[in-house]
Order: sequence, then C-alpha cells, then structure tokens
Amino acid sequence: MNSPESSALACDFARSFIRWRNDTTKKAMLTASQPPPTSLNNVRMALECLATVTRQGRQTEFGLGTSCKTENVFVERDIWTKPNADMCAVSSSDQFMIVKQWDKVDKGVMLYPPSLGPQPPRQSIDPKLAFETHSLALRRRAVRRIDAIEETINLLLSDREMLCRTTFAIEGGEITIEYPVKTVNFSERHRYYQVDTGPVLFFDEPTGQSLIEHLHLAYVAHLGADWAEFIISAPTPLEGHSVSVQHFSRIRRVTSRNTLWLVEGA
Repeated sequence: MNSPESSALACDFARSFIRWRNDTTKKAMLTASQPPPTSLNNVRMALECLATVTRQGRQTEFGLGTSCKTENVFVERDIWTKPNADMCAVSSSDQFMIVKQWDKVDKGVMLYPPSLGPQPPRQSIDPKLAFETHSLALRRRAVRRIDAIEETINLLLSDREMLCRTTFAIEGGEITIEYPVKTVNFSERHRYYQVDTGPVLFFDEPTGQSLIEHLHLAYVAHLGADWAEFIISAPTPLEGHSVSVQHFSRIRRVTSRNTLWLVEGA
C-alpha cells in the first residue's frame, strides 16, 4: 500500500485554465495595444505550470499560461498585429500579469488608447479593474510519486503522463513549481534521468510591489537530486549592437527538492 506521502492530487494541466472576459460596454480595456475589434471577448488559456508560493504562513497559487502571438480577433484578415509579440499571462485568483516579448527590448509599442502610455513587457494589473470577470480555474487529478530509478526509467520508456515538483526556499518562505515533464533525458545503462523542460515560473527579484512581479519565465533542469538549475528570461545585449533582446540567458542554481509523479489512470 502506498504511504500518504506517495499519493497526492496534482494540477490537471489539460483541463486547467486562466480565463478572463473583456466587455468594453462595461469596462475599458487596459492591456490592449490595438483598438478592440469587438466589444465582448472571452479568453481561455491553458497552463504550463502551477507555482505555489508560501510566505508568512499564506499560500498563493499562480498559473503560467501558454504562449500565443498578439492578434486581432473576429477579423477576416490581418489577424497578426504589427509589430508582433509573444504573449502569455501569469495569474492567481486576484493578481494578473501580461508578459509580452517583441523582437527587441524597449520596443515602444503603445497601449490603446495611447494616453495609457507604452506597453511594459511585464504589465501587472488588478484583474478587477481590467476585466469583467477573471479566474484561475484549476482541476486536480490523482498522482503517485516515483522514487526508484528502475521504475522511473521503465515509465519514461512508456507513454505514461508524468509531472515534476521542484521546491526551493525563497525569502520568507518557499515556492513549489509543478509542471508536466515534456522533455527528459534518461539512460537505463547509466541509471539517470534529467528533466529539461519549461517554460516554468522562477521566483526572483521583483519588478514591482506585488507578489506576482517576483515571477519570471524560465526553463528548469535537474537530475532529480537536491538541486535544480534555471535559465531565466532577461534583457540580453546583442554583442556588437546597441540593442537588447528578451532571451533565456540568466542562470540560477538552487538547492531544491525534486520529485517525479505518475498521473494515475493516464
């Protein structure tokens, strides 16, 4: 029989979403860089990872939404905005941040209307002010922790769905990052597995006052031991040029607990 610590519930990434609804007849849009083609639009954005931040005894869950491209909606042509950006969202139940990355840092794309100023690459905003409705809609499913390397390798040789949890200390508490194992290296001869996957959320220096602004896009790699290395998205100067691009270039190594989990019934 499994011990209580070996069985748990984890995020069902296929059925968990960040959702928001814009109705310009009720609230002006605060995060757009183009005039909205419609007065009503709903967004459903699946999750890449779930980060649980514990500080001063309080737990807050943050979802990282999947990446998309900036677009006009409900149009017959000219869907993609120019200049175009990679875009995703980070959200808790009451905090929200839009992350946009253009071909260079400080692109100078204006919000709409332009009186709102240039769109920041990380726009943290109160969702109650920005949207008619908003939610971090999470579903859970049963998982079982995998400890033995033999079982780990046999499962990785199969088509079973697996998750990882990485926990490390932060100032005043800890963060647990839960994410699907999308890319992994492993060897039955040398008896190892190395997760290399993302994007995930890394807790680092804030860009503002709210908790959500500590969270940065990153990729994670580890051997399932007591450490993990993250490569974090950051403004990165182009050698020989006077411009910077947003690129995964800043590396941080942390002492961590890394556990591998099998999704039951998958």
